[in-house]
Amino acid sequence: MSNAIFDEMPSPIDKHVLNYLELLGAALRNYRRTHPTVGLRSTERFSELRLSPYFSTGITRKTLAAAETGKPSASMGVYAAILQEMGVWPDIIHSLGSSQAEDVRYIEIVINALRDKEKERRKKRLKTLNTQFFNDIG
Repeated sequence: MSNAIFDEMPSPIDKHVLNYLELLGAALRNYRRTHPTVGLRSTERFSELRLSPYFSTGITRKTLAAAETGKPSASMGVYAAILQEMGVWPDIIHSLGSSQAEDVRYIEIVINALRDKEKERRKKRLKTLNTQFFNDIG
């Protein structure tokens, strides 16, 4: 008997990775089934026209079906291609590191403040050098 988490049979109400995969698959399937372009709603057409360009060997409808049912054996590349087609990567990245946007803004503010201070220091050094130069000459 296997002790692997992906071999477990969780209750549908458990916060289990397999349940989350199934929910992800359902969201991906819903996206395809309600695609604005009616001709892309079938697994064959969506995998052929929208997903195959991401891979050198293409994608079969069986591979797409595995991702849409939340199979752990589906590659991250397939999930990534579908999420790219959905246009949700910025939201995913933001939710994974929501404070990073604020951190980047803070770093930008600090860098700009340091630049301003350095400009002031340069002005003072130039003024000091200028004064010394004219004192030495005169």
